[in-house]
Amino acid sequence: MPDKLLAVTKTSTRGSSLRITLPKEIAEKLNVSESEHIGFYEIDGEVVIRKIS
Repeated sequence: MPDKLLAVTKTSTRGSSLRITLPKEIAEKLNVSESEHIGFYEIDGEVVIRKIS
């Protein structure tokens, strides 16, 4: 099964940090809103984003 691209975002900087903006489509799929936490996990060499409850 080929990978399905859900959304694209661009990186930006804030001070010495690199940041991304979560696209609306992804925020809706993760059911996250402002001030909630998301986690970045490495699973089998892939980076996975999940809402942290």
